[in-house]
Amino acid sequence: MQNGSEIESNKFVASFENLGLKPQEAKVYFALLKLGQARVGEICVESEIQRTYVYDILRDLQERGIVSAVEIKGRKRFNAVSIEQFRKIQLAKISRFEELMPELQSLVTTTGDRPKVQLFEGKEGFVIAQNDTLNMVRGSEIMAYSTGEGLYEDDPKMAFRYIKERMRKRIRVRSIAPDNEATRKFARENKKHLRETRLVPEDKFAFSNEINIYGDKLSILSLTGELIAVIIESESVARTQKMIFELAWLGAEQIRIGRSQIV
Repeated sequence: MQNGSEIESNKFVASFENLGLKPQEAKVYFALLKLGQARVGEICVESEIQRTYVYDILRDLQERGIVSAVEIKGRKRFNAVSIEQFRKIQLAKISRFEELMPELQSLVTTTGDRPKVQLFEGKEGFVIAQNDTLNMVRGSEIMAYSTGEGLYEDDPKMAFRYIKERMRKRIRVRSIAPDNEATRKFARENKKHLRETRLVPEDKFAFSNEINIYGDKLSILSLTGELIAVIIESESVARTQKMIFELAWLGAEQIRIGRSQIV
């Protein structure tokens, strides 16, 4: 079982991996941050990577400006660039990519209204697909069929990170969801979270997937079992799904009124 220190270290290493470092590169960089100026042997011990691999990793990191070296009394010592400098390196990459975006977008071809389909797998793929809804302009709306169960129960922090960013962009949600305790827990925060939820009987509408309709896209995200997410980009498909949602939205309201009238 990992102790608290190991868990924290793994969290930081994973963050560096998400920013483009390979697993062993991330370990070496993190080891150098903790050690300060260090010899190869010290880096090997701290990173738990064999010496033969560490030499190659240090050379690659030097070429990318992430690690520097100095020779003292005939022996090389290595330093990691500061966290702030590492951040600037990542921002420079993003800036260069953004400069290329207009040209790249001009290369993307479409044939009529043929849908563009993307498939994502695993939790990381789920997050990528979910975050695609945040690419809309400020003040947009998402129409959703969802539930508070499954992945959202297992990882509430992930759910609230997404909600926080959605709120920052003032993107509102209208959601139809099964009436269960997990969904009600989210629904209690509807006003705060810029969301309106209409609950429907769980015995008839036990959703295990989330469907988001936004812009000219439709995303389907599994919340239980094998995590798979699909994004379909098509103006006509999205338009049709929005009309179907509006019909379901009216139906969900009629169900609510009918249930309230039952004595």
